[in-house]
Formats: sequence, structure tokens, C-alpha cells
Amino acid sequence: MTVLQKLIDKGDYLAAGLMSGTSMDGVDAAIVRLPDDLENDVIELIGFYSVPYPKELRDVLRNLSFGEECKAEDIATLGTSVAVAFAHSFHAACREARVDSVSVDFIGSHGQTVAHVPPGAEGIAITGTLQLGPPGTIAALTGVTTVGDFRVTDMGLGGQGAPLAPYPDFLMRRSKSRDRVILNIGGIANVTYLPKNAAPSEVIAFDAGPGNMVTDELYRVLFPKEVGYDNLVAHIREGTPSESIIDRFMEHAYFKQKPPKSAGHREFGPGFSWDFHRRSEEAGLKRADTLISSVLLTAEVIERAIRDHIGPNAGVDEVFVTGGGSHNAVLMEALEQRLTPTTVQSIIELGIPADAKEAVDFAVLARETIRGRPNVIHSVTGATRPAVLGTIAMGNVT
Repeated sequence: MTVLQKLIDKGDYLAAGLMSGTSMDGVDAAIVRLPDDLENDVIELIGFYSVPYPKELRDVLRNLSFGEECKAEDIATLGTSVAVAFAHSFHAACREARVDSVSVDFIGSHGQTVAHVPPGAEGIAITGTLQLGPPGTIAALTGVTTVGDFRVTDMGLGGQGAPLAPYPDFLMRRSKSRDRVILNIGGIANVTYLPKNAAPSEVIAFDAGPGNMVTDELYRVLFPKEVGYDNLVAHIREGTPSESIIDRFMEHAYFKQKPPKSAGHREFGPGFSWDFHRRSEEAGLKRADTLISSVLLTAEVIERAIRDHIGPNAGVDEVFVTGGGSHNAVLMEALEQRLTPTTVQSIIELGIPADAKEAVDFAVLARETIRGRPNVIHSVTGATRPAVLGTIAMGNVT
């Protein structure tokens, strides 16, 4: 019996999920127990650990995604460096959870996105996506079967390749009695609408626009000697927002597009942030004014996304927030005000830490790949049909 067949025949799994988002800060690793039963998809989070990228690697990744020219061999070696960082995070999470790494059945790895050109991207006729950190290298470094490269098949079928979280959201987070939105605020903000008792075809999900990406970039530029979320939020609270600046950037063409749609550095990366910075300076804004204006831009993006693409069809009873943006008290307060009477709260209320949610999701997606079950809501991504996403790289076979 092959290693893969043994995995397929198992009823319950000890698995790991690895995730690094558009902020490119490091790798989140979750160790989970999960059943095979789709009708009883209750998972147990055994441990979670986040490992920052080494500064040199983080800087190179950001420069690459921001358009810096490089040679093909640079991308090849960078891919290996990312895989090493992912494998290191896996082992660190195992140690933190006191789990023997050889007992882990499989790893689901998102990889590190450095380029994403979906259907509808302005000025581009051919689509493509690139996540560094090959699953084969992670499998070799850990000895654990690894599933990765989730986005490419969906894009090959005409889909956006994103968002992928709506399928785990549908399995684990829909309600029998409440119309619910799962709001992830990472570098990009994306929403998943789960009507009560939803069928997969009723799920609405898409990238709303910039999440933390613009604010984080402005913070690095405006306060280069400072670090930490506490300092960031303190500066934000000192500022006075500019409604005219916010209105100006809400004219971006992306916000006028209807789902399916996805976004990344191409739409809201350094070019967008620097334009925001320049226009804020021209308007005479202080540094703190610029920061809070960028935060309220994100709040406006999310409010309009829910109102324009979800609100016309149904009400929303509750919003659960995940990702780094859930720690930004100013942003959370702005969302509560804008979305009232809808309740806005951290996803911890559903039993999962906000920072661990996406890593857990990729463990679930990997399970579906191994079981050979479709693991994407193709009506969300715009793909022509359902598909089993992910490439399986075998771990130790002896």
C-alpha cells in the first residue's frame, strides 16, 4: 500500500497548515486534528506559531513583488529560501505544540505569493500566479507529504485563483440561523458571505480591496524608526482623517468591478501607497492624518463591498473578523460604526484565533486534495467547473 493510499484510507488526521500572506511578514503554522467527515467538520487546533521572515528574505520578497527586476535563477533560489522558512515554521509549531513532526500526516501550504495576475487585470491578456516555496522542497525538508500550488488549477479553468478560504468557511463556519460574513483583513481585505443554511452556490466571496497593505507601507515610510502595532495605533489615533483623500482613492477602477474579482500588490501595492502619500502631502496632511485616512479608506472599502455586493440581496446579521486587521482597534471601531446594526467581532468568538484562521484553512484544503474531493467554490472564483486544487508532493516513503 502506498503512502498516499494509507492517507486516503485514514479517518482522522493530524495535519499542519502553513500560510504567508501579502504582507510578507513571515509564516503562520497551525497544527490541527481534523476528521474526514464533511458533515461533522469540527477541528481541534493543537498549536499555532508564527515565525517572522529573516529581514533579508523579507526585503527581497517585497522588492520582487514590488516590481524589482531579477534573473530567473534568483527566483529559483528565492523559492528554495521560502521553502526553508516554511519548513522551519512547521518544525517550530510542532515543538511549540509538543507534537512529533513524524506523526503529522500531511502539510497544506499556501506558499508565498509574489505575483498574481487574474482574469480582468488591466492591460494583461494572459493570466498567471506565482507562489514561492515549492511543496516538493517542503516535503523533502520535513519528510511530510505536502500539498501546495492551490491557485493554478482554478486559474487554468478561467477562475481568479482566489479567494480560496470560502470553501473552508462554508464547511466550518456557516450558521443554521444567522446570515454571516467572514471578513479577513490581511494585506488585502476579502469577504465571504454565508447565508443561513447556505448551499455552496449561495456563497458570495471576493477580494474587497486593500486591507492592511496601504497602512503598513505608509507606516514604514512615515515612521521608519518605529515598529510595532501599539505605536502604529497610537499614531493613527492622533490623526484627523481627510474625507477628500478617501473619496479620491475610492474612485479606483477595482472598486467598480463586480465579483468574481481578486487583488494584490499589482492593484494596491507600493504604487498605490506612494500615490496616497504624495496626494496627502499635497493636501497638507500631517503624518498621523495620512495614516488614519488610509485606515478609514479600508473601512470604506469593506463597507461598500458588503453594501454593494451583499446587502442588495440579503441582510447580514454578524461579521466575524480575522487577520492582522482584527488587532487594529481603530479599524474595528470604524467597522462597528459603519456596519451597525450588524455585530462586528473577532473570529475568536467562533473558537479560532484570528491569526491562525488561514493556516487552519489550508490544512482543510489539503485534506480535500488528498481525498480527491473538489475544494473550491467555483462560482466564487469564476472558474468554469469545480476542481480538486493542489499538487501533492510525497514525504518519506519508507
